[in-house]
Amino acid sequence: MQGKDEALLYKLKNADATELLSARYVAQKFPKHYHETYCIGILEEGAEVLSFGENDLVVTANSIIAINPYDVHENYALDRFGWKYKMMYINSDLMGYAAACLGNRFAAKINFEQAVFEDAAIFNSISQLYKQVENKQELITETLLIKTLQKLIVSYGKSTKPDFEPDKNTQEIKAFLDVSFEAKFELDKLAQQFKTDKYKLIRQFKKHTGLTPLSYVLLQRTNKAKTLIAQGESISQTALETGFYDQSHFDRYFKKYVGVTPVSYQKTCNILQD
Repeated sequence: MQGKDEALLYKLKNADATELLSARYVAQKFPKHYHETYCIGILEEGAEVLSFGENDLVVTANSIIAINPYDVHENYALDRFGWKYKMMYINSDLMGYAAACLGNRFAAKINFEQAVFEDAAIFNSISQLYKQVENKQELITETLLIKTLQKLIVSYGKSTKPDFEPDKNTQEIKAFLDVSFEAKFELDKLAQQFKTDKYKLIRQFKKHTGLTPLSYVLLQRTNKAKTLIAQGESISQTALETGFYDQSHFDRYFKKYVGVTPVSYQKTCNILQD
């Protein structure tokens, strides 16, 4: 299954702008990152390594993948043959809606305790959903999407309590970075501002978020860039507005975190909205 990386991204305008990725990766390696959405998908061919900290999972063909929002992870090909998969990025509101329709049993936040498992029925549902996407049958796709999420919730979902909050200092640093991520990142100045040693800052921030402050900034920049591009902003202007002062630097990190280039994202993310 050797070959080059290929990826196509769709967006469902009437399903909270849900993004659906269909990709075959060989060289792509996603660094440590998280998504604000649930990541629900299927691995069709090959194998990838899905790593949560020190816990490495090998995902093989016919597997379902279910990653919760803000779970820090990285993923890459197990071998030179790469992997082929489909991944849906489901925001919490949409997951909550699907859960609420099932009744009070799923009134709280949904959490998936298994990141990788096999379920032929759900695998087939996701496969059928993508066929409708490819045929641009958006209304059918949205109905099938909700039904698929409900199957997943009933079989593997669990209502959970609110997430554990990080320490006050980390919260303050995160809040600062959330509003200043487009500015030049300077670790020494950040440590000085929060009256701490820079190495302690990195350790504490990573302990509570799973990411270094720089990785967190790059991820915030990339997420903002996705929003701006989807809103019609030019790629060059988006790079400037999100703190990527060099175009090649922007292209490299966007592809690294999103899995497609900014140009590809711009061309394909609104296919079903045309």
